[in-house]
Amino acid sequence: MMTRSGAAIQPARKSESLLLLVTLCAGAGWIFSKESLTTMPPVLFIAVRFLMGGILLGCAVPGAERRLWRHSLRPALAIGSLICGSMMCWIVALHLTSELSVGAFLTCLGPLMVPLAGMLLFRQPLSRRIWMSLAIALPGIVLLVGNGLEEWHPEAGQLWFFGAAAIFAFYFCLNNHFAVSQPMVLFAAMQMFIVGALALPVSFWLETWPTALAARDWLWLALSILIPTCLRFYLQNCAQRLAYTPNGGLIMLLEPVWAAIFSALWYGEEMTLQQLGGALLILLALIVARERTTSNQPHS
Repeated sequence: MMTRSGAAIQPARKSESLLLLVTLCAGAGWIFSKESLTTMPPVLFIAVRFLMGGILLGCAVPGAERRLWRHSLRPALAIGSLICGSMMCWIVALHLTSELSVGAFLTCLGPLMVPLAGMLLFRQPLSRRIWMSLAIALPGIVLLVGNGLEEWHPEAGQLWFFGAAAIFAFYFCLNNHFAVSQPMVLFAAMQMFIVGALALPVSFWLETWPTALAARDWLWLALSILIPTCLRFYLQNCAQRLAYTPNGGLIMLLEPVWAAIFSALWYGEEMTLQQLGGALLILLALIVARERTTSNQPHS
């Protein structure tokens, strides 16, 4: 028979498993998005991707949840605005970058900053393991973009990645805070729709829209909508609704690992030994930062 403490651990473990699936969807999304950007302006791509994703997921919202949309509007608007800012920075960076795998690992700054954002927003204490993981991971980031700080000259795309990472950290913390009390499917659908609604006028003002898309372009756009948008955000809200886990933001570090693997398989990209060393440091930071879930469960 499972003890009460053992039963309490199960939601956190399930949450972490779902977040692992989220990283797979997100890693595949790097390839889908990069292919879509060959013909679509970056902000327009974000607008269409999230508007369509929000509409499709909205069709799956149970009737009982739809009546609660006013209750979810404020938190969905706040979180959707942060997602929009992060995604627009990310898509511009993706459009500018010449090394997909390096850009993917630079996004690790976002999950690594999640505990820091939690400290600023909710005064959550930082454990010794978190500080150790940051000390290990930051040199790894430096190795990814140059041979030490003296030769670290970030490209424009890399700076955009940093901006996306910082916004992501605050989004993840707020979503952890609100997702528990929100209707799961409705909340994810509203977040996505708000992202698209905010990005569309920005694209209309700044970008030139294509007159037509080929069948191949529609395919990549459809994949981007279904897998790294609808499925990813649905699974993430499921995970964060189940239980808070301090490892959640750190599990998201696996996204660039999948992105690097997929880009190597699809584009034939190769990372240098220095870049591999940086990636390994980041993975080591993930292992060091992983805390036992049992220490964060209430005892009864």
